[in-house]
Amino acid sequence: MIRLLPSIPEAIHRFRANPWPYQKTLETPRKNMASFLSALVGVFPVNRGVASTDQVVFEPDNFLELLKARELSIENYWTFCAEVSSSEDVAVLLDAMLNDSIDFVFVPSPESFAIYADHDEFLTLYVPTASGLSQLVTRLALVGFSFEDWYVRPSGGNNLWR
Repeated sequence: MIRLLPSIPEAIHRFRANPWPYQKTLETPRKNMASFLSALVGVFPVNRGVASTDQVVFEPDNFLELLKARELSIENYWTFCAEVSSSEDVAVLLDAMLNDSIDFVFVPSPESFAIYADHDEFLTLYVPTASGLSQLVTRLALVGFSFEDWYVRPSGGNNLWR
């Protein structure tokens, strides 16, 4: 189930206040999204998750189609929060939001990883442990994804998420 939320969830506030120290950034794999999402949830199984936008630069056609298919409507699609309550819906939501080039934060439950994606088509995966990062990098590399080792997203200050 996908549900629009009236405010930013606590999990997002917690993560933004204290982002995990281990991160890797890659280009958003728009042409190979299913494989990417399958590999990601293969490393870190999820039951649910929350997403919160920072900036929607372009009309989010995929997200709006997702809402329409679920008979949901949204007044302001330039800023929103959404909650998903199954692993299947996590993949569906991430697929739509990543393909729409939305700036957003996503935190799943259990809180084993987090995503910050931007409209420049880069996404940063955060994990709380070095071993978790190693697992993630290995798994994604095995299915053909590579990381931008030259890029480290800043982890502090009010402008971190823009």
